[in-house]
Amino acid sequence: MQMLKKYQKYRRKSFLFFCVILICSAYLWLVDAIPDTISILQGEEVALAEGLPVTTKLETTDGTITSSGNINGSSYEVSCRLFGIIPVKCVTVHIVKEAQVIPCGTPFGIYIHTDGVLVVDISDIVQNGITVESPAAHILKSGDYITAVNGTTVSEKEELQQAVAESGGEVLCLSVMRDGESLECELRPALNDTGNYQLGIWVRDDLAGIGTLTYVEAAGRFGALGHGITDVDVEHLVSMQSATAYQAQILSIIRGEKGSPGELVGQIYYNHANEIGEITKNTKNGIFGRLEGLPDVLQEASAMEIGFKQEIETGPAQILVTLEDTRQLYDITITDVDLNPQESNKGIAFQVTDDALIEETGGIIQGMSGAPILQNGKVIGAVTHVFVDNPTKGYGIFIETMLEQGSSE
Repeated sequence: MQMLKKYQKYRRKSFLFFCVILICSAYLWLVDAIPDTISILQGEEVALAEGLPVTTKLETTDGTITSSGNINGSSYEVSCRLFGIIPVKCVTVHIVKEAQVIPCGTPFGIYIHTDGVLVVDISDIVQNGITVESPAAHILKSGDYITAVNGTTVSEKEELQQAVAESGGEVLCLSVMRDGESLECELRPALNDTGNYQLGIWVRDDLAGIGTLTYVEAAGRFGALGHGITDVDVEHLVSMQSATAYQAQILSIIRGEKGSPGELVGQIYYNHANEIGEITKNTKNGIFGRLEGLPDVLQEASAMEIGFKQEIETGPAQILVTLEDTRQLYDITITDVDLNPQESNKGIAFQVTDDALIEETGGIIQGMSGAPILQNGKVIGAVTHVFVDNPTKGYGIFIETMLEQGSSE
């Protein structure tokens, strides 16, 4: 009898423990199912938790509430409560006025002049036939930007090289930007076996490449890529002094295979006649700027409505891509929508299902980043990443995330 009572007590405790775990799991699922932020058109009502036992209530606003119940402002917060009692989370609601963009899907050339001379790597030097440690070792590091030498601004690597060559081996005071913070450091150039003074660093002052335009707004503001431009050697967002967008043409395609990303190979026409605009922001969610005029291939393009993340459905969708001279839609299937992605440019997971695209490119390849994603007649996002082990699978960013990032232009 005693053993039976102990067993029943153990079963009750186990059942209670299981219930607690189940309730906590359900609560955490609910928290994740409700987005942290959403965007809506002005005058629209918030529909956050359809089908869920959650009520919403206006908490704060940066504007005013009209007699009709509409909010005049750019954002407000609503609280979500389970069964109207248990707090779940507060959601920030952004009010969007312009809801149309021109989806592009066209290649364009990118030229960036860095904000200072970028340190790519630290390199040993040779003195008297012996390899010795770089003078910059333990002082500079990859990703630093040298902005001045002895108080004189340097913006090109030739200017830095000249200052080092004329130093006579005397200590140089370098002004450096590192991770957004400025610092001063002193370095003494070393004389190598060829009779030249060196700091023992590899540097760069510009970058160039091809990407895909995502959208253009009525005022000429554009967004592209859906991710930032990083230097391949330092893997940091490139700090720009100036950047220009050019017309570009795709010349050939390197097909993507498992473990080997493909690439769009193109030609950029670096002359004033082919400049199409200025790039003013390089962010983790894309590059942004203003076009002076539409590329030739977009002259007849029409604007489309944007679709917010809460409207996106798993299932059929399309991407807009230019592989030769014309833009073309290719079929994909959206496999997952993460309303609160840990990485802001990976909210949409998809798989390429279009046989023609798979045949020609293998799926998503380098240079396609920024290709618009369309669903139900709306622009909902842009391609950002490809799975290295399966080029038919990739990620995309929500179009509203790009528009919000670029809205300050």
